[in-house]
Amino acid sequence: MNTILSHSRSLSAHLFIAVLFFIGTSSAWSQNQTIAEKEYIAAQTAYIDGLAAFENNDYEKAINLLNKASVKLPEHPGINYALADAYLQVNDLKNAEYYSKQARNLDPQNKWYHLQLVDIYKSIGNIEAATNELNNALSYHPNDIDMLYDLAQTYTELGKLKQSNTIYNKLLQLKGEMSSIRLEKLKNFNKLNMTDSAIVELEKVRAMEPGNISTLHLLSNYYLELKKPVEARKVIENALQINSKDPKSRIILAEIFISQAKWDSVEATLGVLADDSTIASTTREEIANFVYSTYKNDPSNSAIQQMANNIFKKLIQHSSKSAKIYALTGDFFLKTGQTQYALRALEKATELNPTNDSVWQQRLKLLLELRKFDETIKIGKQAIQNIPQDPILLYILGNAYLSSQQYDNAERHLKEASTLPARKTLKADIFGSLADTYARLANWESAFEYYQKSIDLNTRNPVIYNNYAYYLSQQDKELSKAEKIALKALELAPDNPSFLDTVGWIYYKQGQLKEAQKYIRKAIEAGEPSAETLEHMGDVLLKLDKPNEAKHWWQKALDKDSSRTHLKDKISN
Repeated sequence: MNTILSHSRSLSAHLFIAVLFFIGTSSAWSQNQTIAEKEYIAAQTAYIDGLAAFENNDYEKAINLLNKASVKLPEHPGINYALADAYLQVNDLKNAEYYSKQARNLDPQNKWYHLQLVDIYKSIGNIEAATNELNNALSYHPNDIDMLYDLAQTYTELGKLKQSNTIYNKLLQLKGEMSSIRLEKLKNFNKLNMTDSAIVELEKVRAMEPGNISTLHLLSNYYLELKKPVEARKVIENALQINSKDPKSRIILAEIFISQAKWDSVEATLGVLADDSTIASTTREEIANFVYSTYKNDPSNSAIQQMANNIFKKLIQHSSKSAKIYALTGDFFLKTGQTQYALRALEKATELNPTNDSVWQQRLKLLLELRKFDETIKIGKQAIQNIPQDPILLYILGNAYLSSQQYDNAERHLKEASTLPARKTLKADIFGSLADTYARLANWESAFEYYQKSIDLNTRNPVIYNNYAYYLSQQDKELSKAEKIALKALELAPDNPSFLDTVGWIYYKQGQLKEAQKYIRKAIEAGEPSAETLEHMGDVLLKLDKPNEAKHWWQKALDKDSSRTHLKDKISN
């Protein structure tokens, strides 16, 4: 693709030009005799030494020497130009602008003096002044390609897009057809919402470079942005005729089909690459990223979900060494409720990249949710061997031990997790699990301490409030405090049957039997009540002197959980 590069003004190169200019004019200065010969030589020496200091990046010394030369030769444009460069290097833009203007005014025919001033105006952020200076320079050099291109760009920065395109047209007249200029015009037309003009530029670019796949990609994307999927498809099919396996072409074609909601066509387009075992791993990862992003943009769309499902399954058949593909696949299966597929994909991902903490976390969280505690513990040990001192991994492993009633191991891992840096919400969760562990160990002082620590960090976790209140009531301690905490849990989750039961049980402990019965009945009516809730109802009814009704609820509790053998004694007595 042809390009025009904006002018590049190397400071050292331009200073070299300035030296040549000075030397070339030295005889005229000497013959004029307006400056004593010795002073002239001193000025010349200071000038050249100043340029040498500039080349050595000693800008303060350069400024000092060049100022000495300027005192003797104030109307020498080269010295003013060099001073402007030196001031520009130390970011003294005010002096840089002053001396640059002096150079330009002394020799308005020299384009480099104009362009230096343009650079200074751009450094200041005065694009309007830079544009005016470029127009000034072009009055002396009307066909200078670099300055015309720079002017077109500055017009674009100012939002003067029509003026910019006028300059681009002049460049096309001077240089002939150039796709880079056509594309700049196209961008401006797009910003001006001049769709028809943008399409004209597109077609001209296409005619210039019919076999350039990158150009065809660009053109197809432009057609897609202009909401012309038919034209976009024709262009990209041209690209696929050149290379049928080009991944970018196929992804663009897939985007076209997505814009038309043709999900079967999306799958067929990408499936060609997903099924091809010769395709590079990086290309397969690109496809996986594209499919995953498409799904995330509309996760409730069943057609997209089915398309993504089929593509991911094809991808992992040929992705034996790509941890990234397995990780994305695992996450997709996890989000779509395909837990067994997710576990297999996440297992492969951790095998291929054992240092990816987020994949270990996903895998362990899923195992814990599935109540596979022994497996969670086994995999959790592997995880912390590969990524030690990860608070999330230690937290999940600690919870697995807690659920397996291995309280000492739970305490050890949760305690370690609690000492590591973590977000406030995570730290609060760790403290909460540690409190639950101490409660199981009947270490009530530590349990209540960590429940309070958890609440101090996160006041929006109803489970912590509920557990704290429940264990306080079990110890018959601070029942009024337990009531207040339990009601806070209920405020955060009003219909939770477990929280309703806790409030009811605390009222039972306080002797408020009518309130106790009301809340426990709400807990039973809220959903599937636990055996404990059913037993609590029986206990309340017994206190209300309704033994037959109490026996009824105790029997229901025993039927629900046969391990609660103490209920047999309650029923028989």
